[in-house]
Amino acid sequence: MKSRAPHGGKIWLYGLLMMIAIFLAGMTFSLIKAARGVSRVVDRDYYNQGLLYAPVDAAGAAARLGWRAEPLYGNGRLELRVIDRNGAPVEGGELTVTVEGAGRATRGLTCGIEAPGVYCVPLIPADGSVIKAGWLFRRGADTMNGRMTVMR
Repeated sequence: MKSRAPHGGKIWLYGLLMMIAIFLAGMTFSLIKAARGVSRVVDRDYYNQGLLYAPVDAAGAAARLGWRAEPLYGNGRLELRVIDRNGAPVEGGELTVTVEGAGRATRGLTCGIEAPGVYCVPLIPADGSVIKAGWLFRRGADTMNGRMTVMR
């Protein structure tokens, strides 16, 4: 009877070397492909746009652009005056007011523009009631928000 001579583990060594060679070939291909440029599908400003995604970043526009908002209530309407650091009105924005109340569903109100930099929303509480509301001012990707309570 013939006995087989053991391989001495060389088949595992060849398999391991083959896996390393495949890995190195794949890495080389990936690095060459990456060096030639990114896919047309990838937006170059993807991460910068992602940083501006949060619509309720209160400090974003206010800190960077020096915006100030002055909410005023009178005659059944909420008026928000938005000015920049030089005192000039901030035009072309949109104000959304979210009203929260006891036993009332939350609702959003979009406003009209009264004058340059002045945004108004009709808001009439019942006698003796309290309305809690949050506002969000947006112009393009820049936002500013706040909260208020209206009592009558």
